[in-house]
Amino acid sequence: MSDTTSNLAKRKAFTDSMFRRLFWPTLVSAAGLAFGDVADALFVGIRLGKVGLATMSLVAPIYMIYNVLDVGIAIGASVKYTHSLGKGDAKKGIEYFSQMLMTAVAVSIIVAVVGLVFMPQILHMLGAGSERGALWMYTKEYLQIMFLGAPLTFLYFLLYYCVRCDDDEKLASAGFFIGYFTDVVASAVFIMGFKLDVRGAIYATVLGKAVGVCIFMFHFTRKWAILRFGFVKPDFKMIIDALQTGMASSFGYIGQFIALIVVNNILLRMGGDSALAQFNVVQDVSYVALAIYSALGDTVQPLCGTFYAEHNREAVRRVMQLGIIIGVFSGAAVAAVFAFFAPQICDLFGLEGSSISEGAFAVRLFCLSIIPAGLSITWSSCFQSIKRVRIVFLINQLRTFICFLAFALILSQFDIKWFWLTFFGAEVLTIAVWVPVCHSKKEAVSNNVFTYLLDNNSTDIADLLQKAEEFCDANNANAKQSYCVSICVEEICQAIIENAFKNQGNEYIQLTLCFEKNGNIVIHLRDNAVTFNPFSMNIGNDYEDDEQLASLGIQIVKKRSKQFFYRRYAGFNTLTVEVE
Repeated sequence: MSDTTSNLAKRKAFTDSMFRRLFWPTLVSAAGLAFGDVADALFVGIRLGKVGLATMSLVAPIYMIYNVLDVGIAIGASVKYTHSLGKGDAKKGIEYFSQMLMTAVAVSIIVAVVGLVFMPQILHMLGAGSERGALWMYTKEYLQIMFLGAPLTFLYFLLYYCVRCDDDEKLASAGFFIGYFTDVVASAVFIMGFKLDVRGAIYATVLGKAVGVCIFMFHFTRKWAILRFGFVKPDFKMIIDALQTGMASSFGYIGQFIALIVVNNILLRMGGDSALAQFNVVQDVSYVALAIYSALGDTVQPLCGTFYAEHNREAVRRVMQLGIIIGVFSGAAVAAVFAFFAPQICDLFGLEGSSISEGAFAVRLFCLSIIPAGLSITWSSCFQSIKRVRIVFLINQLRTFICFLAFALILSQFDIKWFWLTFFGAEVLTIAVWVPVCHSKKEAVSNNVFTYLLDNNSTDIADLLQKAEEFCDANNANAKQSYCVSICVEEICQAIIENAFKNQGNEYIQLTLCFEKNGNIVIHLRDNAVTFNPFSMNIGNDYEDDEQLASLGIQIVKKRSKQFFYRRYAGFNTLTVEVE
């Protein structure tokens, strides 16, 4: 194996390991979300039949509005938190979290009040029918409880996304999964046992959110946790900055809200409650079928955000390569399973007679859209993390609103069985539009970034220092900066090799130097040694003590650097040092 090939394999080892560490917990979370969403419709369908499934379809647009706000706030907070820590600025990351936590609470209270006050108007807009009808009554009962539980829902998503980005993905996934598992169990008990009908579904949902929030709170008891809440004065510039990032993807739910209302009314006209019930089954299938892509998106987002902040474009590309490979193969397998068992799925949800065969046909046509939908979802998460929010906005508006609604209106002019091609047509057209747009606006490749992979061999440090000096000279660094970079790199790498490496092979340090726009040089280091923070080494005057002697060099680093930051993230030691 050549040196270039060997170094490439070692660099991939960092990225691949971090991807695996985040992916499996997020897959558990996504599965919990999918089955939690399905459980309500499943038990309501068994209990009430078509009118119950129709009710669940009518309330779906309100969830779209929720997702615009709660997911937008959560993603915006987590992306900004990730970027801040990636740059070594934990204080700013904590401030972003605190600002968005207060925003989430305030917005959720406003949503609850507006929803309860304007309930009749909302029901009319959703098309709930006569005020004395069963559909109106069930929808009203569901929404009343849903609005009252809004604060819990907003906190649930914000804490999940931010705790996951604070190197506690296992707790985040446990809270997310247990919350939705509670929803599933409670739905069965409330709906089938206590006969609460649709009220049981939303009671279970709110209870699940409360359980999840309680679990997430354990993160703040961990001594190593960086994330915490601090009372801060509202900073609308920071809030808007985070919202712009988060809303780029979540704002697509506004279009989806409009599209769902239009489609619900189209289906009621074309096939009545039966068509609406089939549409609900397809939606529930989509929750499970696309869960793998939700997990991939939740894995891609913090990793790409971290690597982007470190100017490690090679790692960003590797993350996306893994995401696409997993997405294509797993998506094909999931589509095949759902297509094969489509009749049994429709029967399970309470469809009867001819509705089963019609629903199975609808599910099979939907399965054609799984892979193209997944590709757009995964890439959207990456674009959001690397600050290409316009592409994110375009993708989500196309697939959930513009293309979806266009195909729905066109295909509604034909027999209803062809209406179900709406999903496939929308996803394929979306890709056909955003891919050329994305490639027409490629990000410029920066020449002010230097990377180096150092083995557990201290003799290689001389080569590293020489190349780092050449890099500084090529970018017109002043003498002070070049000296500080050399001191920082040498002392930190030497401390890691001598104190954390065990000379067992496959031990290495990945270093990245980059010139920021403000003229400062930022040093990013990641190593696969045991947990070791050079900045916490023992300080003293005993020159016969190896650790105290080595710590003198680290003290020089601290004095020479503008700021320094250490954290253990995704199984690796990560350090950031900024030099003026």
